[in-house]
Amino acid sequence: MQRLLVAGACLLLAAPTFAEKIWRVPPGPATLGAPATVTISGSPLTVVIGDDTSAQVYNSNVPGTGQFYPPSCAAGETADNGVFVSLGGVVYGPDFDNHPCGSASDSYTPWTPVSLSAVTGTGTAGDPFTVVIVVDAGARGLRLTETITYVNGASQYDMALAFSNNGQEALTWDTFTGADIYLADNDSGYGLLQGTSAGGRAADSSCVQLQYTIILLTPTPADRWSAEGYGTVWSEISAGNLSNVIDATCLDNGAAVQWTGRTLEPGAGLTIDTGVSFAGSAVLLGAEIPTMSTVGLVALIGLLAVVGFLRLRKVAPAA
Repeated sequence: MQRLLVAGACLLLAAPTFAEKIWRVPPGPATLGAPATVTISGSPLTVVIGDDTSAQVYNSNVPGTGQFYPPSCAAGETADNGVFVSLGGVVYGPDFDNHPCGSASDSYTPWTPVSLSAVTGTGTAGDPFTVVIVVDAGARGLRLTETITYVNGASQYDMALAFSNNGQEALTWDTFTGADIYLADNDSGYGLLQGTSAGGRAADSSCVQLQYTIILLTPTPADRWSAEGYGTVWSEISAGNLSNVIDATCLDNGAAVQWTGRTLEPGAGLTIDTGVSFAGSAVLLGAEIPTMSTVGLVALIGLLAVVGFLRLRKVAPAA
């Protein structure tokens, strides 16, 4: 009974946020202004990458849907996530208004796409799948060269965000990665913080926690983070400042991380290392796969040997 009451309370808390989300389909042909994309066809992760830094990920360990919202856009389309910068009071990010489907809107000035490479590499540790995206923050002089790499068998893909100042003046900005996460075929989950890496833990339809997590990784430690309702996360990025709040209730969640106050002189560059992990499976948190002790394994082998011997005796011809 107590578990049912807790699950019911979680659903009531989450309901207002769920009701706000509207899957927006832009008017007119979906191809107008939509990002160009390429796809890393790896295993277990398939990563669809847009020329505006957006992406969608499919995980064969949690099959069925994309891992960012919206989960069921057409093949080859990206979702509501990406890289953002706040520069001189303007936030640059993916061109969500021109995505073929999604719920996020442009509270941001879209990146100016420069180039999107083909997929290179073979997916090994020594030769990972690689895609390079280049975008500009308008005409401000700040250029982002984002390199995405993936190695088959891994539960994460990595991102190197290389910034360069191609202008005539010093530039200071904040960098964000953010996403509307869709955990294990469910739009509800719990906020999660691991060091400075923020994300969410999956929940089932009754808000019972599952093992599966999606985490925005911060090999370069982040300065701020947020794991709250997806709309709150988008608003915080638009305002240029994350809250450092991790919402531990069951809700339609998003996540973001922030690196503050990076400065580059003209002609200089710097790199921020990040990525996204998709770990665990869609089973109840704390559930364990049954294992057998050494003694039990020896006993089982002995039993099988006895059974095999008896079967041989039974079928052996009489002398």
